This record gives sequence, structure tokens and C-alpha cells, in this order.
Amino acid sequence: MSSLTAEDVLVAVEPDPTPLVLSVARTLRASAEVPELRALIGGTTGTVALKSVADPQAVTLDFVDGRVHVRHGVAGGVEPLQLHFYPEYTVVGGGELGEAVGRLLSPPLPDWNVAAQKFWELNADSAGFPEQLVIVCTDDDERVVFGDGGATFEIHGSAESLSAVLSGWFDSFLIALGVGAVTMVGSAAQVSVMCGAHWKVRFNG
Repeated sequence: MSSLTAEDVLVAVEPDPTPLVLSVARTLRASAEVPELRALIGGTTGTVALKSVADPQAVTLDFVDGRVHVRHGVAGGVEPLQLHFYPEYTVVGGGELGEAVGRLLSPPLPDWNVAAQKFWELNADSAGFPEQLVIVCTDDDERVVFGDGGATFEIHGSAESLSAVLSGWFDSFLIALGVGAVTMVGSAAQVSVMCGAHWKVRFNG
């Protein structure tokens, strides 16, 4: 039996995709879970290229037959639009098509509890991942515990920050720590593991 979800079928990527391709595809799949944005994917036609304003990365999105295919680079003959990484992602220009892509690349954040559950499920079996993950929402001190065992790691933040970080919205877990979006209780070695876990969600969540 295929493990593909409806969102996987709606959003396809090229073989051997780049990190940006994977991240954009993950964001589009998140949009596909929202009925009106899912309809927007199905109702959009055309090709749009997005070029990062911060580095050489670029992607091309082909909307065909109600689906979108994501590939790296700028398609020949297509003038790329500006792609900003904050907030994830912001598209500048492109008229109606650019506006549609901008909406699709800015889906609503999931509830932090949902994001935490997915974060745990994607990473719990990864080598070195803490046996116990504790998430604390500082808005109301709600505390969610996944797993058990001696190796514990805690992530604290507001509901909005937890949703953003645990769903892979930030470029990296280190950046989330650096800007104070979340705080942690754990060792330096565990931070390295959590950075990998965050990227797993960002690129494959």
C-alpha cells in the first residue's frame, strides 16, 4: 500500500531535490491541508521562479493540471521573483500568480501541540535523539511530555514560537535559540541533535 498522502500527490518534487526545494514543498503541503489554499493550488496555472535575495538559491514552481511541481533553479525564459526568508516565505512581485504563490508559501501555523506531536513522531527513532522531550508553553505553563528515560531535553516558548519552531518554520534551531524565540534545558551535544531534528522537519515534515 502506498504511504503517499493526498498532499504528497498534490505537491511533487524533482529527484534528488535541494534543501530549498524540499522546504518549499513542505510549506506547500502544509497549505494543501487548508481547504481554501488547497483549492488555490488546484486553480492556479503557470510557471513561476523564485530567487532568494539572500543567497544563490532558487526554485521554479510549475502549476499544471491542479498540481504543483517544485524543482531547483530558474526555468528558462522566466523572470524570477524575489524570495525573502522572513517571514517564511515572502514573495515580491509577479502579479496575480505571484500573489497566489505568496499566499501558498505562508500557510497558517499549526497548533503548537500538533507541531510538537509531529516533531516527536518524525525524530523519536533518530540516533541520539533524547529519550524524553518536554515542551513547555510559556503562555499558560502547559507542559507536554513525549517518551521517557534519562536523556531529557526541554523546549520552552510561547504558543506561536513553539508552533513556528517545531513545524520547521525557522532556518535552523540555532537561529530560533539565538533570537530568543525559544529557550532550552539540555546539553550542548543535545543542541546539535536538535538542530538535525529541526532540519528533518523543515525539509521532510
